[in-house]
Amino acid sequence: MRYLSHNAIVWAIRELRRSSHPFLGITYLACKKANLPVGDTREIGLDAVTRDHLEDHHYLDPYSKYYFQPFRSNRYWFTVEGYPFGSLHVTDTQTFWPVFIRHKGMSQWGFTEDYVDTIGQIVNILPGFGALPLDAIAIWTGKNCVWHDSATLVSIIAWFEESYHITEAERTWLFTLSDPLSRPAEGALFDDEPADLKFVAYEFRPPPDAPRERAGTLTAMHLAHIGPARKFALELGQRLTLIAGDNGLGKSFLLDVVWWTLTGKWATHPAMPFGKPRVAKRPTIRFEIQNEIGQFLSGSSYFDWENRRWITQDDRPSAAALCIYARADGSFAVSDRIRTKLQPSNPSDVHYLTSSEIWDGKSGEIEGLVRDWVNWQLAYDPRVFAQLTNVLECLSPDDLGPLVPGDPTRIPGDPRQMPTIRHPYGDIPIVFSSAGVQRTLLLAYVVIWSWQEHMLAAEQTGEEPLGTMVLVVDEIEAHLHPRWQRAILPALLRIAKMLSPNLKIQIVASTHSPMVLASVEPDFSDESDALYHLRLEETDVILEPLEFQKYGNFSAWLTSPVFGLRQARSRDAEQAIEEAKAVQLDRTPDVAVIQAVSDDLRSLLAPDDPFWPRWIYFAERFGVNL
Repeated sequence: MRYLSHNAIVWAIRELRRSSHPFLGITYLACKKANLPVGDTREIGLDAVTRDHLEDHHYLDPYSKYYFQPFRSNRYWFTVEGYPFGSLHVTDTQTFWPVFIRHKGMSQWGFTEDYVDTIGQIVNILPGFGALPLDAIAIWTGKNCVWHDSATLVSIIAWFEESYHITEAERTWLFTLSDPLSRPAEGALFDDEPADLKFVAYEFRPPPDAPRERAGTLTAMHLAHIGPARKFALELGQRLTLIAGDNGLGKSFLLDVVWWTLTGKWATHPAMPFGKPRVAKRPTIRFEIQNEIGQFLSGSSYFDWENRRWITQDDRPSAAALCIYARADGSFAVSDRIRTKLQPSNPSDVHYLTSSEIWDGKSGEIEGLVRDWVNWQLAYDPRVFAQLTNVLECLSPDDLGPLVPGDPTRIPGDPRQMPTIRHPYGDIPIVFSSAGVQRTLLLAYVVIWSWQEHMLAAEQTGEEPLGTMVLVVDEIEAHLHPRWQRAILPALLRIAKMLSPNLKIQIVASTHSPMVLASVEPDFSDESDALYHLRLEETDVILEPLEFQKYGNFSAWLTSPVFGLRQARSRDAEQAIEEAKAVQLDRTPDVAVIQAVSDDLRSLLAPDDPFWPRWIYFAERFGVNL
């Protein structure tokens, strides 16, 4: 069984918006469904029949009191109370009154004998209106149905005509067919899952009562025909979302799209679908953001093949959060909508900073780690320096001990005072620190700098600081020793409270490290966190949610479904053990083969490897002594 696709429904709405009159698409169909008599009347509540039709087909947003209206009009949404009993009722009883037989003062309604001709004449004299596209209205009314695998557009139209008792005369005079070249291909009409009708409606315009507050956290993201997979569906954790998987399967791509959904801006290049323009497979990105009072805002965008750009809905929601993106190449992006109000010359609320700009500064945007650190330490703000000290201590690995700032110093060829890190063997200028230490320093600095700039901007604009920070981190373990890998993520989860007791943090991160996943075993919560895995199944990339399990040690994580190694050993050792297992399954193994495998195992495995007892017992049964 299958369902009409999102793209098919959107196409139908666009067709209906061209010239279809609301009377034809609503009241007329409601009357036909109710078997309104022709040439006679019967007791019927026309308003009630109309309202039932609206409830069945036009109530797309369960959080709204408005009906979505896909027909030609200056509005997309009408109130539940006002539509069947207000403007539509006036249209029915005034513009189209000759269509009906009605006994005044009674709930007796019927069609006139010549109602088909009358409707056709009225529609044709109204400027901008015309016949109802049969294929589009069939898709619109069938969007909630479950369809058989063999269903086609022809069978959908046949279902519509039977359901609404469409006569041959009505089909001839009141309906038309859309241009076949404009329709989605048959293969794109259906999908394996029902379309989210709220997303469909929001692609055009949200209802007037949609919450206008910018939301706090990203809760869901659905991609179609963009990236390495045909579809991606990601339900994010309110606190933590981890994405694991092999190289080249789309982890960085997903984080780029996460950043776009949060901010409306691409960190670098926009996500571009490959191949030739395909009307049948329109790339789409749909997402949902939850605000601080629990309301959900839906957003959507589709790729315009002709202009090769993303088309975004009006009133696109974005996160009311301080957003930071730490990219794998060492660059950062920071989105702060409050700070943007102080920079009218820069309409974008996203700051893009290279690694060198974070170190040395960027005119008009950031002083840089070297200058800010020294200023905070020596003169500017001891409170901020205390925050830096606490954050560095929180991020410190076990082997080096706490990362404690030392006294600033001068280094040859640099006129600046240079911050130092105090090690057991002396104070080391930060520019000479290891790659792992430098990446941690940059991350700590950008988080603190972003928050301090945000607090200053809120004070200067008179606004309340935002209550959420979203941290997107690609390859969170990059350059870090295993000791540090198991410390970095728990530390980041604690940083928010060091900045402000009321600040909440949402982290979306990619990783290749079993140490990172093992590090959150004590704190992972199914209610607030999520784990996803990207895997290749023949030629298809699959994004699958995984139930988080505690494996207890790093080796067990390596052989878990997240990483999928058969053995937590070298490739050669893994191959030797797999060959040994195959020999053990042979009922009459060759002694020479057992000896050869034993020699391989001896050269590849440690003397205390747990596989040895099993193999020694087997080999000695066949006379091979080890």
